[in-house]
Amino acid sequence: KLKGGLEKLEETKVQVSEMSKVAEEKKVVVAEAKRNCEELLVEIVQDKRVADDQEKQVNAEANKIAKEAEEADAIAKECQEGLDKAMPALQAAEAALNVLTKKDMSELKAYAKPPALVELTLQGVMTVLKRPTTWDECKRQLGDPSFMSKLLEFDKDRLDDSLLKKIGKYTNNPDFQPDTVAKVSGAAKGLCLWVRAMETYGYVAKEVAPKRAKLKAAQDTLAKKKAALKTAQDQLDEVLAKVQALRDKYDESTSNKKQLEDELEDLEGKLVRAEKLVTGLSGERERWESSISQFEREISMLPGDVVVAAAFMAYAGPFPSEYREELIRDTWLPQVRELQIPASEVFDFALFLANPSDVRDWNIQGLPADSFSTENGVMVTRSPRWPLMIDPQGQANKWVKNMEESNQLKVLNLNMPDLIRSVENAITFGNPVLLQDVLETIDPTLEPLLAKAFIKRGNQTLVKLGDKEVDFNFDFRLYITTKLGNPHYTPEISTKVALVNFTVKEQGLEARTSGPTSTSRRTTSW
Repeated sequence: KLKGGLEKLEETKVQVSEMSKVAEEKKVVVAEAKRNCEELLVEIVQDKRVADDQEKQVNAEANKIAKEAEEADAIAKECQEGLDKAMPALQAAEAALNVLTKKDMSELKAYAKPPALVELTLQGVMTVLKRPTTWDECKRQLGDPSFMSKLLEFDKDRLDDSLLKKIGKYTNNPDFQPDTVAKVSGAAKGLCLWVRAMETYGYVAKEVAPKRAKLKAAQDTLAKKKAALKTAQDQLDEVLAKVQALRDKYDESTSNKKQLEDELEDLEGKLVRAEKLVTGLSGERERWESSISQFEREISMLPGDVVVAAAFMAYAGPFPSEYREELIRDTWLPQVRELQIPASEVFDFALFLANPSDVRDWNIQGLPADSFSTENGVMVTRSPRWPLMIDPQGQANKWVKNMEESNQLKVLNLNMPDLIRSVENAITFGNPVLLQDVLETIDPTLEPLLAKAFIKRGNQTLVKLGDKEVDFNFDFRLYITTKLGNPHYTPEISTKVALVNFTVKEQGLEARTSGPTSTSRRTTSW
């Protein structure tokens, strides 16, 4: 880590130099962005002024045209009101024509010499159509399949003064009345109605003709002005669109400028912090380099330290603190040096393997803070075997209960009737178990568990308890405590567990281990 720190320090120096260059470049870019924003703002103000002037002109012209349109609408209304006077007659004529059939036309056509009123009526029709008024022409028109369409679709606006005068010769005849004609021929009545309706419309149209001419002139003028207004509106829209585009560009430029300013501010902040870091850590270089040398020496001693730690973990658990120290000092370290394995001059098992944060937690949970207890804590939590703790004062028992409380610890005794079932459940669900107050023998049913004699079957890991195979959950942990101060366990038990001595008063254990036997024999005697 310290080497990494030194490398980071050098990297930071390089980064500070690079950031300084980047900061200077960004200052130039920010200044350019500010200048662009100012130029855009000037252009927006100018174009907006032009747009405002054009908008005033367009609005004034639009208001003027709106008034003229109202006047034209009023004239059109007057014209329509005049024409509406003729509508009842026209509608009655159309209704009468619509009920006429081919049979009716054939009936009229069949007359070799028609009744006078029938002939008079058809002569009136021929006059409106500007056709000869002879009976032969009348018959020819009656035989035309489109005759009725000609009447219904007749262009009423073609009725000039000359034609109206000719029509008047018929309509002024006192007998030329629909009801009078109907007495002679029902079919001729409809035609009579049509002739009179055409005359009525013609005179109404003549009456409103000046107004229609005035309306047309007004509409023509209005159309030209609307076209001119649309051109002006289109030009205004172009100017407004340009102003909006400039505003959008200005907003984008302003946003870009703000982003550049933020980036510059952030970069300058990082630069200040980096310079402070480099300045503040410049005095740490020598200390770090010295620490690196020290760590490298310690790393070089790891092979021997690991060997001693492994020996301590395997054999030192049952012994009091004084004898543990003797084993390290007088037996294991000399043997390691004799084999020319690099090792530390002084070896501390607890310091070598204990995590300071774990130790603090253990102390809070009731484990004493002395080095002997810390060594025991390391062996209990890190040994590959289940720990069997010699605990006459109950310190280990209390510590384990506090340490595993949040993990739903199951506290069991060998004399419990449902012991095996409780252990099975804990193994399956991964709950820790504290088997407390054991004596010098343990239920043989638990031997496969003590030996961690696992059975692999596919993806399953099983352990056999009696005649039952139990699915093993690797969250399961087993702790065993005894209150016996100087127990004697058979090799069948002592070789399967990690014996750890928590005895505070160690006289009994010292007496037990005072003979000149080897380390391995001392260990197996437990």
